[in-house]
Amino acid sequence: MNEYDSPDTATEAAPIGGTSTDTAVAASAAGGDERLAYRSVFQRLFVRPEVGGLIGAAGIWIFFWAASGTFGTVGQTFTWLDTAATLGIMAVAVSMLMIGGEFDLSSGAMTGAMGMLIIYLVKETGELGGLGFPMLIAIPLSLVVALCIGYLNGFMVERTGQPSFIITLGTFFALIGLKLGLSKRFVGQIQIGRTDEASDFDFFRPIFAAEWARNDHPFELRDFFYISIFAAGIIIVLLAVCELWFQRADERNPIGLIEFIVGLGLGIAAAIALHLTDGVGVNAAIAVVMAVSVFLGMHGWVRWRYEPIENRGSVALDERMRKFLGLGFGLVVLGAVIAVLIDSSSTHEFFFPFTTQGIRVILLLAFGTAGMTLIAMASQAALSSTPATKGVVTSVLALAIAVVAALTFIDSEAAKFRASLFSVLLFGAVIVFVWGFVVSRFVERRVKSASADHLGGRMLILGIVSIFIGLAFRMLFITEAELLAEVPPAKTSIRLFWFVAFTATMMWILARTRFGSWTFAVGGNKEAARQVGVPAARTKTQLFMLVSVAAWFVGLLVAFRINSIQSNAGDGQEFFFIIAAVVGGTLLTGGYGTAFGGAIGACIMSMPLAGISAARWNTDWRFLIIGVILLLAVVSNKYLRNRAEAIHR
Repeated sequence: MNEYDSPDTATEAAPIGGTSTDTAVAASAAGGDERLAYRSVFQRLFVRPEVGGLIGAAGIWIFFWAASGTFGTVGQTFTWLDTAATLGIMAVAVSMLMIGGEFDLSSGAMTGAMGMLIIYLVKETGELGGLGFPMLIAIPLSLVVALCIGYLNGFMVERTGQPSFIITLGTFFALIGLKLGLSKRFVGQIQIGRTDEASDFDFFRPIFAAEWARNDHPFELRDFFYISIFAAGIIIVLLAVCELWFQRADERNPIGLIEFIVGLGLGIAAAIALHLTDGVGVNAAIAVVMAVSVFLGMHGWVRWRYEPIENRGSVALDERMRKFLGLGFGLVVLGAVIAVLIDSSSTHEFFFPFTTQGIRVILLLAFGTAGMTLIAMASQAALSSTPATKGVVTSVLALAIAVVAALTFIDSEAAKFRASLFSVLLFGAVIVFVWGFVVSRFVERRVKSASADHLGGRMLILGIVSIFIGLAFRMLFITEAELLAEVPPAKTSIRLFWFVAFTATMMWILARTRFGSWTFAVGGNKEAARQVGVPAARTKTQLFMLVSVAAWFVGLLVAFRINSIQSNAGDGQEFFFIIAAVVGGTLLTGGYGTAFGGAIGACIMSMPLAGISAARWNTDWRFLIIGVILLLAVVSNKYLRNRAEAIHR
C-alpha cells in the first residue's frame, strides 16, 4: 500500500526499515504528542533563527556581485570580511546579551575607550602623558577595567530594576565624557597614540595584527585542493539531505551503488578534464558529462539506500498550483528578458542613484525572486499531493532556473553573466531537476529515525566544513599563472581568525553548556527561569561582562591596527551591533537567536560598504541600503518565527 492510498497509513504502520524506537516515536506522535511529530529537513532548516540572515547575505552578495566588476574577487572579499571581523565580534557578543533579554548602548563607546586605555597604559611617559607599561601588564589591566564596567552595568540593571536601555545609556555618556576629558587632560589633544611605544610591542603584534598577503604565498596545487575539497563538500551536503529526507529501505539495492560509483567517477573525470582544457566545444561536452554524472550519482545513492515508491500516482495540478506555476514562470522569464534588453546598452552609464548595470540587476532579482517565490509556493502545495505532482512542480522550477541561465548568457555584455552566472545557474538547474526526479520515485520519511538523523547531521556538518576549507584554499593562495597575469594583490589579517574563533566559541557555549541554556531561559522569561533554579541575575550580569570583554578585545585589535585612536572612536557603533544581531535573527524581545546569526548579520552590514564602492555608486546611499536591510530582516524574521511556532503547535 502506498502512502497516498490511505491518509492513515503513517499512523497505522511503522516505517520501512525503522527501528522499534522509530515505531514508538511514530505511535506517540500519532497519539497527539506534537513534541515527537516529525519535521522534514527543510522544515527544520527554515525555522532556524539565522536562516533569514543567511538568505539575506546570499542575496546581497549576488546583487553586488552582478552589479559591479570587482565585487566577488578575493581582494574585495577580504576587504568586507576584514570590516566584518571587528563588527562581528561585537555583534556576536551583543546577540548573546539580546538573547538574554538585555541591551548595552555603551558597547560602541566602550570599544574606543578600551583602545584608548591600552594606548595610554603603554605610551611612554613625558609631556604628552602615558604610563609606559609593557603590553604584558597593560593588556590584563585593561581587561580588568572592562570586566568592572560590564559588572557595573549588570549590577545596576539588576539592583535598580530599570531597563538596561537607560542604565547603559548613562554608561555611554559617561564613557564619551571620560574619553574626551581624559585625552585632553593627559595628552592635550583628542587623538592618543602610539601603540608601538610599548617595549614588547613586536612580541604581541603577530598575535593581534598579523597580516596574510595572498600574492606572497604561491601554491601550484591550490586548484586541485580547492576543486576536490569544495566538490566533495557539495556532494556530502547533497547526500546528507537525502539521508535526512528519504526513508531507508529494508534491503540495499547493489545496482544503485554501482550507479553511484559510475556517476562519481564520471564527475571526477569531467572536473579534471575541465581544469586541463579551455576549448568552448570541449567545455560544453564536459558540462553534459558532468550533468549526467550528477544524475547517475544522486539517483544511484538514493536507489541504493532508500525505499522506492510503488505507486507514484497521477499528476494532479489544482487551480492554485497552476496559477502559481504560470505566474511564477512568467515573472522569471520577464526578469531575464529585461536583463538582456538593458544589457544591450552601456552597463556603466550612471542612472540615478545607481549605474545602468545596477538597475538591470535590481529588476532581474526583483522579478526573478518574485517568480521563484511563487513556484516555491506551488512546491509547498505539492507536498501534500502525489509524488508525480511533486516531480512536475520541481521540474518547472529547474526549467525556470535554466531559462534565466540561457537568457542572461545570450547577448550579455557582462562577462560575469556570460560565464560564471550561466555556469552556476545551469548547475543549480541540474541539481533541482535531479532532486525532483528522485523525490517523485522514493518514499519521503515521515517519522523520526535517530540513526538517520545522527548520520545526516554529521554529514551535513562535514560537507559545510569541507566547502569552507575548499574556499579557504582558493582565497589564501595564488598560482604562478595568476602572478604572471598580474592579479591584483589581496591581503587579510588575523582579525578574521579571531572573528571565526570567537563566533565558534559562542556557538558552542549557547548550544552545549548550561550557561547557554540559562541565557535562553532568562531571555524568554526571567521569573519563570528563576523559579526553576536558574541564577537569573548572575547570568545577566555575566552577559554584560561578556559584551565588555568583546569591546576590550575589539579595542585591542583596533589599537594594534591603526596605532592611534581618537576620543570619538566607537561612538554610535552600538546601533550597528544591534542591527547586525537583529538582521541575524535575534529577537529584540529576547529568548530567541543564535551567535552565528550575529556573525552573519555583521557580514550583511559589511558587504554593502564594499559593494557600493565596487559598483561605483554614491556612498551616501549606504544608509538607505542598511535601513532597507533592517526592515526586510525584521519582516522576514517575524515570518520565520511565526512559522516555527506554527510547526511546533
